[in-house]
Amino acid sequence: MICRDARLAIGAEPHAVPPGLAEHLTGCAACSQFQREMLALEANIRRALAEAPLAARTRPQRRFSTWSGWALAASILVAVLSTLVIWTLRPAETLAREVITHVNGEPDSWSSSVPVAAPTLDGILRAAGVALDANSNSVVYARSCRFRGHDVPHLVVKTSHGPVTVLILRNVHVGAREAFRESGMTGVITPAPQGSIAVLGRGDANLDEVSEQMRRSVRWLSQNPHAIFP
Repeated sequence: MICRDARLAIGAEPHAVPPGLAEHLTGCAACSQFQREMLALEANIRRALAEAPLAARTRPQRRFSTWSGWALAASILVAVLSTLVIWTLRPAETLAREVITHVNGEPDSWSSSVPVAAPTLDGILRAAGVALDANSNSVVYARSCRFRGHDVPHLVVKTSHGPVTVLILRNVHVGAREAFRESGMTGVITPAPQGSIAVLGRGDANLDEVSEQMRRSVRWLSQNPHAIFP
């Protein structure tokens, strides 16, 4: 199950957690947070509707219909606006889609097999304010790409699980780990000391080990970039 399907299921029935959704929620902090938000929203709507008759008993009968009508309308408006905000302003989901779109725009990167020359790799990394404490022979593709107004290293790294794409996003900050699966790719975006790191593999690759290794290997050089929050 991908994040989009999980959130459609949660939006339809926040309390229902079938096995497929439960498995997805176990490994996706963003969708778990979305479920909590939807449960809280549903509880607020129920509370608002339940309190309307109670409050009306303390008012003259003549005012009841007007007051209860306004209360119901306000509750519905709050529900609609809250749902729109939750569904349209999901920063992690937006970032994941941008990362996938960018990687899909360079399909030939996956087929690279010759290690990138160390001086070339070092220049691309340093231009983005980072360095890599790892064996450069494992990097078979390296480009400096424009992403959200900044030059970021786009790497393909050879691993025991096959080629893995890495985007080092110094100027993009995330609050928590985000896992996603879309367009035939599996991805993980993790917070880093001065930004975030996106790791993508094809198929159902397990990227946690690679993601953690990259997080430890990336060294953030002294800079004062303008942070961009997704």
